[in-house]
Amino acid sequence: MAGVFDSEIAAWLAAYPAPDIDYRDVEAVRALTARYMAEHGGPAPRWPRDDVQMESIEIGGVDALMWRPRDATEPLPVVLAFHGGAFIVGGPLGAERIAVPLAAEHAVCTVSIAYPLAPEHRAPVARDAARAVLAAIHGLPGVDAERVAVHGSSAGASLAAGLALFARDIGVCLALQSLSCPALDSLTPHAADSGHSMQGLSPTLTRHSVVAMWEHYLGGQQPHAPELRYAVPALAEDLCGVAPAHITVAEYDVLRDEALDYARRLAAAAVPVEVDLVPGTVHGFDGLLPDSGVAREAISRQVSALATALQA
Repeated sequence: MAGVFDSEIAAWLAAYPAPDIDYRDVEAVRALTARYMAEHGGPAPRWPRDDVQMESIEIGGVDALMWRPRDATEPLPVVLAFHGGAFIVGGPLGAERIAVPLAAEHAVCTVSIAYPLAPEHRAPVARDAARAVLAAIHGLPGVDAERVAVHGSSAGASLAAGLALFARDIGVCLALQSLSCPALDSLTPHAADSGHSMQGLSPTLTRHSVVAMWEHYLGGQQPHAPELRYAVPALAEDLCGVAPAHITVAEYDVLRDEALDYARRLAAAAVPVEVDLVPGTVHGFDGLLPDSGVAREAISRQVSALATALQA
């Protein structure tokens, strides 16, 4: 049955139908992404403001972009952000859509991580980069290292959720984990039944693409292996005590049901969780169409959740 898409998303899907591309071909995916970005003015800042400063930094040996209010004098709460892109494409500018309003409207700093991409850098390299950044946050000038949240989109949400689990285990209290269209479980695409979203309508991400994504990231390693702990967040047996969560879920996304299942598990573990199930949307809608009405509203809710948690 055809989906009922948001009108702006429907128009975009008509103008840019899903490409016939094999996600196992990394170079083809990267070339397609580069062409799309070039046609839409990127990669470059899209929403610069005079009162928001953006700069390139290095933290914990990892490159990153940082946004903060230009005239800030006091240490600021900080969001560590991880971009989407199936672990194989993308960059730290992907966090701009939350970073600019967080800085301008809420005096929150955002540090968006240029984590090493697969398949050149397979798990647990990106996971370990995230941990290195968290460990180094105390040395970052102008940041209140006692008020930290994490945010991620798609594959980046996997890194954010995994970092939240790690933070719990080392006794670091995170204010929030904000997960947008998260990729959480490498096993779901192989095991989901016919009624699962993994088998359903998802114009911007298919089950086969998800399989390829995890193959690029894991490289044939067994996700349960001890050295990959929390590289696949859904495999964590115990979610008790992890940071509160705000989870943005797209209605027409193969990853929808695993996100909802993770939210249920968090709630069962007495973790505060808010699910924002956005009707008529597709995987990555808030990044692919950030200026659409439905995306602007979802992004605003993400920003509000982060700011509220950090300022509590």
